[in-house]
Amino acid sequence: MKTVLLRSFFMLTSFIACTQEKKDNSASISLNMKTINGIPFLTQQNDFMYVDKVTLKPVIKQKFKGASLFTPTGFAIVGNEKGESAIIDEKGRIVLDFSADEININVINGLTFYKREVEYEKKMPIWKWDWNILGSGIKKEQTYHKVEIGVVETKQILLNEDVPYLEDEYALNFVSIDENHVFWNGNLYEIKKGRLNKIDDNITELLENKRFIKPSNETFFIYELNQKKAVHSKLKGTETLSLRFGKEIITLKEVNKERYEPEVPKLLTEEKNNNVFAFPQYEKEVPKEITKATAEQIDFIKKVSLVYSITNSPYFLLGVFNYDEDVWAYSWLYLDTKGNVTDSIGTYDFKVLDQVGNLVWPDRKMILPDQFVGKNWKFGKINWYQGMNDSYLIRIENEKQQRTIGVWNRNTKKWEIQPEYHDISVLDPEKQIYALQKEEEGLYLLYDHKNRKNIGSKGYKSISSDGLVTVKIDSGKTIYYYIDMYSGKEYKE
Repeated sequence: MKTVLLRSFFMLTSFIACTQEKKDNSASISLNMKTINGIPFLTQQNDFMYVDKVTLKPVIKQKFKGASLFTPTGFAIVGNEKGESAIIDEKGRIVLDFSADEININVINGLTFYKREVEYEKKMPIWKWDWNILGSGIKKEQTYHKVEIGVVETKQILLNEDVPYLEDEYALNFVSIDENHVFWNGNLYEIKKGRLNKIDDNITELLENKRFIKPSNETFFIYELNQKKAVHSKLKGTETLSLRFGKEIITLKEVNKERYEPEVPKLLTEEKNNNVFAFPQYEKEVPKEITKATAEQIDFIKKVSLVYSITNSPYFLLGVFNYDEDVWAYSWLYLDTKGNVTDSIGTYDFKVLDQVGNLVWPDRKMILPDQFVGKNWKFGKINWYQGMNDSYLIRIENEKQQRTIGVWNRNTKKWEIQPEYHDISVLDPEKQIYALQKEEEGLYLLYDHKNRKNIGSKGYKSISSDGLVTVKIDSGKTIYYYIDMYSGKEYKE
């Protein structure tokens, strides 16, 4: 199986520290999108051919050793007997030639972006030789990656570089700002006639509502799209926050402190008037004064080490990390823009996640209150994916030290899927299609939770969200092919 064909051909958005549901703007950018009926079909000769997904009649004559699904713009990655990869269109015409390069593609704003990359050994000048004083020889070469990124439709090349191994990495993480603008690799582009024209650069972080942050001489500026004047100027990072309560000044130190210095500090203070703006969107000022709080809340605030802005709300999240509990976790209070402190707030489409995508806020007790917890349960990481609404994947360890996972609904306060599984993979969160693995090393079964039924009866070694499955056959060899996740139909002979 070729490496390129095991990869997901549609880039997944990685979780960062905060996330929330975004409005769907697909209707405004669907100009180049198509309905593609062709799908890879595995033959008995272990070749792939593209067939109509309903009639199973061939739609492309050629056969390939590897094949991906077509993008909504009508392109797919295919492989040949030499282990080379290429991009074809929906008629089977090659639009990016076969090569040893690893290829990925991603569709944004109706354009198909590709990345081709190959690893090779590059001869170095003598002053860059690796001299081994222990006598194992002189290494005269270094491992490099040759990377090319461009637009399939217009053949526009956005990047073509030789990159030293383990140094710069380039990904197809293009972000749509609106139907005419995309952000990538620190640059802002305007789309005209299928080509990208750079209109701004040196952007450190993209924010919501068409805003972005640019650095300058150890300060930061926040701009809006198509506005030359900064919304906020000469912002400096800080880990100190001062709040007045009556006659008392509460000074918090090491707020939002991180092990490694971030590109943009999580607290930014405006030089002109000392207004402080908080991660992740820096969209509203932290109040300088606490106007309403109990003595107990003030004692809590004096220990606060995390201050985040809850987007699309008047609230800030205040966190104190508890090192003394059996399970390290945060405790929370909330501060609104008028300086009022409260113990709880309503539900917002806002999540705080750690660096590997595990949920921090809302925390386990907010999602799964103690009255619903079994005897001697311990909890592992909690995951949530966009589209799951009030459902969360929760890992538990029971009193018998058995580790399982289930799907809990915060709103109904019920297990949507009982915590009886070794693993649950979310394939389509909105349509509630899951892959369930009952036991470790067991097979995954498709499950339609919305209709409370299994999809088909066959199990798979793995199931991807694009319908790619792997199966171990009698010879011990692992093969892969595609299925329809919603019916269980297999595209193979």
